[in-house]
Amino acid sequence: MDFLQVLRQVGQRLEAARVRFALIGGFAMALRGVQRATVDLDFLLMLDDLERADEILRSAGYSRDFHSENVSHYIGEPPDLGRIDILHAFRGPSLSMLRRADQIPVADGLTLPVARVEDIVGLKVQAAVNDPQRAAADWADIKLLVEARAALGRALDWELIKDYLHIFGLDAELPRIEGWYGKTDRD
Repeated sequence: MDFLQVLRQVGQRLEAARVRFALIGGFAMALRGVQRATVDLDFLLMLDDLERADEILRSAGYSRDFHSENVSHYIGEPPDLGRIDILHAFRGPSLSMLRRADQIPVADGLTLPVARVEDIVGLKVQAAVNDPQRAAADWADIKLLVEARAALGRALDWELIKDYLHIFGLDAELPRIEGWYGKTDRD
């Protein structure tokens, strides 16, 4: 998959159509300082904008492979267009994620909305809870995100992280995450 080509083609068209979205997943992690392998693009997209986004994706060579209340998956033809997974935003936490997304330069002349680190952590916590088979990988991603933030000397919104952990009954995980950042109760 040629990520930059797809982001230029799809991302710019979504922005021009005033579709409310943000990059999430592996590519967003890379833009937030964590390099890891990924084979697709992941978007958080306002459910009310899904019809417009669907038209844009179909005109760009994608077909919808799966659709549910919560997600849509698109497969590109030709294969170098790759796969795009869309998480539908329609509940309070995901709507807030969209509002908080930062515009980040992705490539020369291309700036797109990217979910904040804390929101990517929240999505990873949710993914770990929803699919125990991938929990170890999701917690490893959370660790990498938190450590990268600390290495850059950038603060985290600990209240937001606490909120995400609380939603999933994982309040006891906060000290472990704080340890990855280097934060202690004395800080």
